[in-house]
Amino acid sequence: MKRFEGKTVVIAGGGSGMGRVSCQKFAAEGAKVCVVDINESAALETVKLIEAEGGIARAYGVDITKEDQMKSLFDDVVERFNSLDVYFTIAGISPVGTATTTTFDDFRKVVELDMYSVFLGCKYSIPHMERQGGGVIIVLSGTYGIRPTPNKIGYSAAKAGAISITRSVAIDFARSNIRCNTIAPGFVNTPLNNGFEGEARQRFLDKYQPATFEIQADDIANVALFLASDEARAITGQTIVVDGGTEAALYLNYKRPAAN
Repeated sequence: MKRFEGKTVVIAGGGSGMGRVSCQKFAAEGAKVCVVDINESAALETVKLIEAEGGIARAYGVDITKEDQMKSLFDDVVERFNSLDVYFTIAGISPVGTATTTTFDDFRKVVELDMYSVFLGCKYSIPHMERQGGGVIIVLSGTYGIRPTPNKIGYSAAKAGAISITRSVAIDFARSNIRCNTIAPGFVNTPLNNGFEGEARQRFLDKYQPATFEIQADDIANVALFLASDEARAITGQTIVVDGGTEAALYLNYKRPAAN
């Protein structure tokens, strides 16, 4: 039997990148997947890919920073599929800037999408999970939420807040059989990083990442599958770092070996 046979999984940011790959992987494991994205056409494309492989999916064009839309989303999911077993929120932005170069409007936007939306997702998914006897929430955070990096004040603050929300949810709802964890990726080869390629990209990886390969969307999705499964039943309130060793190292002082 597939790991998520009969389960309903909602994935925010499922229209591209890590979100799309995660949707496909959960569907391949038997889940009914609700693909959420502010770009509804992108969500529909993900649904088509899942249905082409025999899976079950539905697209939702939702702005996850809007309270009324988030409440309606989870109400509709439960009405249509009779359950809400996993909520995985991936959508986010990553602007650059310091305290003096970041406009308040830009700071507000990143906090709304990368942190406020996490609160809204928890607020409106948890009551449904409680009624059915439990569920799993997974939040895509980031290593900069653990250890800020220069020129990323808004993103770092928002991701730190998302990690804190995750811990609070984990301890507040553990007795309701609801688990909540975050995944903190390092540099991942996704469309979000298109344009940062060639020598500049290689220099970045050489300097900051001990592992010699580029992390792929599959690597993040595989961790999400594990955290959502019963195999991870004792894991809650944790941040799982998936970054090839970057966060563990203060700096690197060796050169990457030549590729074979």
